[in-house]
Amino acid sequence: MKLIERPKYGPLHRFTDYHVYKTLSVLSDGTRKGRKQLADKVGVGEGSMRTIVECIREKGYIDVKQTGIKITKKGSEFFNTIPLQIYTLGESDLVHGRKGVAVQVKGVVDKIGSGMEQRDRAMIAGADGATTVLVKDDKLQIPGGIDLESVYPDTASTLNKLFDLENDDIIIIGTSAELELAEEGAVTAALDLL
Repeated sequence: MKLIERPKYGPLHRFTDYHVYKTLSVLSDGTRKGRKQLADKVGVGEGSMRTIVECIREKGYIDVKQTGIKITKKGSEFFNTIPLQIYTLGESDLVHGRKGVAVQVKGVVDKIGSGMEQRDRAMIAGADGATTVLVKDDKLQIPGGIDLESVYPDTASTLNKLFDLENDDIIIIGTSAELELAEEGAVTAALDLL
């Protein structure tokens, strides 16, 4: 899913679709926030935040006033159509002392090959790695038909408790020493499937 287009001319943006998604997520609580506050929460510089704000303001997703930036009804409706559920994982047998963030994407199992594509995309975004989990035949599986419960029973149990899983859903688990990078990797890989 492309949330923002790359410029045709001039320098490339120093932010990604993840940062646009994170901006909408931070604003989704409905309160006004300043540009600096948003930049700090999203993890970009103020110049990048200015560009993000301008792009999503042009789409009508936010309202910008002197008192701050607030998501609009149109912005909330758009954000709620993005089919991602995100949870931070505690210690589990898959995460191994690192931070883990799990992102569920509904109904995209047919877009998954070996799962390496999602791992590579997450690593390019800054994560240390990522594991793709499929829901097939009411079971959690790692691509290749490996039963997650037999290899990582703690993780399988946690995922079943966190998510409302249905066949053809996938979960991408981003891992990193830093929680923000684990989230950025997992969400970036998930957005690429939409």
